[in-house]
Amino acid sequence: MERLHDTAQMCVGLVAQALNNSNATGRFYLFNKGRRVRAWLIGGAMAATKTSKIELVQAQDADGTGVKAITGAEATVTANALVTEATIALASVANTDVAIVNGISFTKAAATSIPDREFADAAGLVSCINSAAYGVPGVFASAVTTTVTVRSEPGGEVAITTGKVENAGTITLATTQAQAFVDLDVGNLDLANGFVYVAAKVTTTADSVVSASLDIYPRRFDISQAVGAQGIV
Repeated sequence: MERLHDTAQMCVGLVAQALNNSNATGRFYLFNKGRRVRAWLIGGAMAATKTSKIELVQAQDADGTGVKAITGAEATVTANALVTEATIALASVANTDVAIVNGISFTKAAATSIPDREFADAAGLVSCINSAAYGVPGVFASAVTTTVTVRSEPGGEVAITTGKVENAGTITLATTQAQAFVDLDVGNLDLANGFVYVAAKVTTTADSVVSASLDIYPRRFDISQAVGAQGIV
């Protein structure tokens, strides 16, 4: 059976770190063992309107000499739009305010009514969202005191977009987990001028913790990749 580590060189694109309205570039890798490279961003908390961007950059050596962008090799995720996990804080919510999850609206009311998509508190909103008949398909909700967390279920097959309508109170939206990736063919590098090294660069306007993986695939040559620990079942 062919295993993932037999077909792809899996690299640390960017070690997990805190960025506050800043950017960081990971190690440059020689792109000569495969035909494509993928940079995958894993992002943490982002307040409303903030963004995190993953991109691939190219250079002429492992030190990043001549580093420059690659046209189109970037992807940006915006808080609360097509994310993996988000929160809806209801501490200051009032009747007639509306919380929106993937286009489905739930209205704050005096009592929870799942068929009417009305909720009295955080627990009521959780019941509405998780309802098989009236809730949000592919989304699972949970609550701690007045904050509801929504995440994709199962297996990340549904992205999460949240919204709100504030008529009498306040609903606070935030992102807790987000992902984005860039996938590039080697032919898009400036090979004629010796740009054969690639790195992952992350830029965020949020105060967030981010990391990135970088995978080179499919491998054209056998390599021996050293990994500190491994388990194969």
